[in-house]
Amino acid sequence: MQKKYWIMGKNCIETILDHSPERIIEFFTAKKDSDPLLEKVRSKGIKIKLASKQKLFDLVNSDSHQSYVALVKAVDSPDLKQFLRENHRLVLMLDNINDPQNLGAILRAAECFGVDAVIWSKNRGCSLTPSAAKAGVGASELVPTIVVSNLAETVKKFQKSGYFAVTAEISDRASPLNAFQFPEKTLLIMGSEGKGIQPLISKLADEQVYIPMSGKIDSLNVSQATAVLLSHYQKCFF
Repeated sequence: MQKKYWIMGKNCIETILDHSPERIIEFFTAKKDSDPLLEKVRSKGIKIKLASKQKLFDLVNSDSHQSYVALVKAVDSPDLKQFLRENHRLVLMLDNINDPQNLGAILRAAECFGVDAVIWSKNRGCSLTPSAAKAGVGASELVPTIVVSNLAETVKKFQKSGYFAVTAEISDRASPLNAFQFPEKTLLIMGSEGKGIQPLISKLADEQVYIPMSGKIDSLNVSQATAVLLSHYQKCFF
């Protein structure tokens, strides 16, 4: 049975309409008058169902739906064994990211900087909720995601396949980012702001890096830090 999930918001739904409209199972709106998005929905042959804003809230458990909600078919995740055999360069792993807004923003950065896949654990961190998909402005529909049961074992598999595992954290062995050259095949691992990266994964890392800061505020949230690191990776090769 194919998995399905709810998405909401203009940008997220528009991304699916542009790239894979056949994945939309149901579409709901609280808007009685037509607009460009609704015209695009109609042009794809998708039935529009009118619903109250309360009904939309009940479907996605959020009032940030902008009057648009859709039930969509999930994209099949890449098979990890097959993925490791293919020619990829940059993979992002998330350890215990529990905030849907952060997850969405990270996916957005991943899509912008050409990440080949984003990996997280089914047991450590949040899943792809409507709020996460909306925060990603549709990036969740474009970036391949892989959910695994054991992050540490997955790190080892990537290392055996030639990837260099890099954790972002402050430690005695961490190097400043501006003095670090990313290898082309990199598994970049980001942890939550509260708990950081689990010790076992820190020990497995081939390199640890931190972002030097000079302002009065000495930290970034995880989505901002991810964007900085991905930008640095890109500068190493482009």
